[in-house]
Amino acid sequence: MSHGGLRAYLAWAAHQGTETGRVAESVLPETDVEAVRVMTVHAAKGLEFPFVVLSGMTSRGGRRSGLKLLWPPEGGYSVRLRAGVETDDFALAQPVDEQMDDLEKRRLLYVAATRARDHLVVSLHRSGGTESAAKLLVDVGGAGDLGEERFAASSDGAPGAVASSGEGDVAPLPPYDEWLARVTAARTSSERDAAISASGLEGTEPAVVLPEPDDVAEGQAKGARDLELPPWSKGRYGSAIGRAVHGVLQAVDLATGDGVDEAVAAQAVAEGIVGTEELVAALVRSALASDLVERAAAREHWRETYVGTVDDGTVLEGYVDLIYRDDDGSLVVVDYKTDAVPPGAYPSRLDYYAPQLRAYARCLVDATGATARAELLFLHPQGAMSAGVNLD
Repeated sequence: MSHGGLRAYLAWAAHQGTETGRVAESVLPETDVEAVRVMTVHAAKGLEFPFVVLSGMTSRGGRRSGLKLLWPPEGGYSVRLRAGVETDDFALAQPVDEQMDDLEKRRLLYVAATRARDHLVVSLHRSGGTESAAKLLVDVGGAGDLGEERFAASSDGAPGAVASSGEGDVAPLPPYDEWLARVTAARTSSERDAAISASGLEGTEPAVVLPEPDDVAEGQAKGARDLELPPWSKGRYGSAIGRAVHGVLQAVDLATGDGVDEAVAAQAVAEGIVGTEELVAALVRSALASDLVERAAAREHWRETYVGTVDDGTVLEGYVDLIYRDDDGSLVVVDYKTDAVPPGAYPSRLDYYAPQLRAYARCLVDATGATARAELLFLHPQGAMSAGVNLD
């Protein structure tokens, strides 16, 4: 869930606890959006996050009551209507079902724990012999491997300091001022972005794209501009078209264009835009026919290349669609755009994308020491249009 307060979150969390909770999984924001995502393990499958906190590790799985139907390996079925009312073979089939259920819980725990890319926080607090995910981790010896920390009470009953796992005395609490300084420093550090994506440096939507910008209220440029665009170039549908085009240009032979149709068909399926293959292919071929791509194909070049540098302690990074080395040894950054730009709007779009291209060029210069220039290549079914970006 997103864009809601505490009341909305509690309602969402309560719904997730119902049997039909999976149908209400929230749509994830883009990966470069600063947000805390709360989701079930099922919703997190296939995803990865820098920092993951596993909650509910101490909860005990609920026992199913009422009608219970099992399917034994040898065929047929076993059923229990209620306690004492069951088929003769139900007691024989139930242990196998319970074992499979336990293995499934372990698999889900593995999925949840492996969603973390950099940091994983797990609470191992548990009570007695309660069967829980936290107890499972401890029983298999994962506590020490995960860097378990124990909390104890001080002599006056107040919460004590953290002591490392294993035997030994509990370390005394640090002075309050020292603790507060460390907390403040950690909070300040966490508020600072560790990395910035070059694609997130784009400017604001230019009103100059509009036929009569003076007649449009401030902040309404993007909506009004989109009204003039063809359907394939705006909204989520437009994003899928652009991703498909980029995917094809990453795979096909830039010099000959071999494999375009096969790559287009595969990308259309991957992006869920089957039926638009002709349009995607036309956009790809407009790129292949451009002077920029033809020049790159005949020279040393690299596609979908990661670049990065450090700016005042923050990583500036991104992926460049195409880089080639020109005859004078300089590097040329080429960025594909599938915007349907109206006539006369190219200068405003250059201003919009310039920060992104400057970031790419700076990353290359810092990494290689070579000079660099940047070119935007606007793709269109009727032909591509290139425009150089001022890097000053």
